[in-house]
Amino acid sequence: MRITEVSQSPGNITYWVLPGPRVLEEETFGTPDDPEMLFRPKLKAAQQAGGPPAVPDTLKSLPFLVGIPEKARTVSDDGTWVFDKPTAFSNNARIINGQFETTMRDVVREDTPGKPGNTPDTASFEAQFNDPAGNEYRVVLDHVVKPPFPGYETQGGVFTEDFLHGNTGTGTPLMPKQYTYAAWWGLGELYINGEKVDDHRVMHLMTTEVVRNRDYNLVFSDDLPLGADERHIRNQEHHTHLMMPPVRGVPGKGPVFDPVPTAFELPNGKKQPFLHIMFEQDELSSREPTRS
Repeated sequence: MRITEVSQSPGNITYWVLPGPRVLEEETFGTPDDPEMLFRPKLKAAQQAGGPPAVPDTLKSLPFLVGIPEKARTVSDDGTWVFDKPTAFSNNARIINGQFETTMRDVVREDTPGKPGNTPDTASFEAQFNDPAGNEYRVVLDHVVKPPFPGYETQGGVFTEDFLHGNTGTGTPLMPKQYTYAAWWGLGELYINGEKVDDHRVMHLMTTEVVRNRDYNLVFSDDLPLGADERHIRNQEHHTHLMMPPVRGVPGKGPVFDPVPTAFELPNGKKQPFLHIMFEQDELSSREPTRS
């Protein structure tokens, strides 16, 4: 077993990520003439897997969790290949106040058979932060799960010392392939301005190598690892991502598409349907427990 503790104290740099497009990197998505990381095979795998019944419909609503449909890929006038929908993986972010603590206990290195919540891996987590309009949020993890998406390999729901995202097959391919010190997937509660607004929210936390550059742009797999002068904070070698997608865990169905009920209004008059919070000055420690 490995125990990993990560935290960030109040007063350190935290970002709220806003919706925006994402350029499709060749390493993961191929080229317009030879596309890779397609969505249709992933959907077919989900339909044949016999997992929670909600999974195929959820992937139809949120295909970027596993791949990108060809019809959702656009080549711009300058030749850039983009997924031009408003994703949670944009270069547009705002500085906010935030803090968190998490402890992860990685017991197994492979996903165990059974339901998503059937795992010996455990984690605790609580975060507080505000949105750009000043609304106050608290997120609390209830328990770890193994996401039942095709191709995901999550080491039992707590994941340590390996690569996620990009072309790994685990995590959205819209993020670059990045070395991950520790991560978890789980279900938990969301509080806004002191009131509980939802539970059973799907959430994902990972502490990784830095994947945003000095301009706070999300880089690509072949840009990594970033050198000290390329990072957003020169002497910070890792940062922590908290992602709450528009998905809720429903007993008997599994992960169901359901926008996160945030309080933050976007320029189009709609509420932001996801949370993507970046803690840029985290502290990390990892150890094996002492045997008595």
